[in-house]
Amino acid sequence: MEQFQSLFYTYGYFFVFLFLFCGLIGVPAAEESFLLFVGVTLSQVAATAYSLNLSLCILMAVLGASSGMVSAYLIGFYIGEPFIERFGKYIGLTEKRWKIAQKRFQQHTFLAIIAGYFIPGVRQINPYLAGLSRARFALYLPATILGAIVWSTLFLMLGYYMGNQIRQLLGLGLLHVIIIAVLLLIGFIIVTIIKVKKR
Repeated sequence: MEQFQSLFYTYGYFFVFLFLFCGLIGVPAAEESFLLFVGVTLSQVAATAYSLNLSLCILMAVLGASSGMVSAYLIGFYIGEPFIERFGKYIGLTEKRWKIAQKRFQQHTFLAIIAGYFIPGVRQINPYLAGLSRARFALYLPATILGAIVWSTLFLMLGYYMGNQIRQLLGLGLLHVIIIAVLLLIGFIIVTIIKVKKR
């Protein structure tokens, strides 16, 4: 965590942008943990002369996440379909199956993109699927930006406003706080998915 803090202090907003951009195009990264970490770090330096502030971090997080999502969409759109057509049959993805998946994704693009932000792994796959499925960019872009705003703001503000209080209450270190927050999020997602499937 000291390395992340050092990079964050050194490169500031650019580091927030780059981390989320890379995470959303598929480079392995714990995006929620990072956002919580940034929020908590900002809450610790808020009373000092350090220049970074929460609003600009949220802006850079939204820009980084949105840029990553758009880049992944374009890769899926221009490169993905020829790849699927040529090699899909070798992984059981026949033309018929692909057309069904494509149609379903096109019907639920907006909700799939927004909800996908909150599910690790899915948020990295969704933009490629959207591009492969030829989802309308005019629908995809607003969903991408709205999802990025809600997702980034939620985790950054959670870290910012609750980080110090949680640490004081539990007497835990920053790493413990982040782990607990991620576990709670994963538990919430699992329970939500189970409820939806039952319905």
